[in-house]
Amino acid sequence: MNTGSITGIVTIAFGIVYSILAYNMERPSIGNPLEPMMFPLILGICMIICGILLFVGEVRKKEQKKVEKDSAKKGLSYDTKLIIYTCAVSLIYAFLFEEIGYVLSTTLFMCAMLFALNGKEQWKTNIAVALGFSIGVYIVFMKFLSIPLPMMPF
Repeated sequence: MNTGSITGIVTIAFGIVYSILAYNMERPSIGNPLEPMMFPLILGICMIICGILLFVGEVRKKEQKKVEKDSAKKGLSYDTKLIIYTCAVSLIYAFLFEEIGYVLSTTLFMCAMLFALNGKEQWKTNIAVALGFSIGVYIVFMKFLSIPLPMMPF
């Protein structure tokens, strides 16, 4: 067991004990008797969930490392290629931001990133999310916050 797995188990145990103690808190005589223990209970449940996620993530990571060792390929890994791609697309986005405006540059940037992460199979979703996000943020900044963003060239 590595430290991540141990941390997950300790977090789960601490969350269980904390939740039990929160549930056994003394109930007030006036007002809602459950109100004082709601936040501690939610906190304890969140600790248990985080501990489970950490433990499961560490177990999966360990299994993935075994698979990667078995199929050791030469060249750049997928993660390294994705990092290089993200840096290149971010630089292009930074150069295009002032030239073609916020909405177009952000839509192109998000499309490029979503295609890299989700693949070409989900092209409709990728384009819809990129357009929706870009236009939504543009409207929030221009109309509600009165913060100007670079306009489109036309």
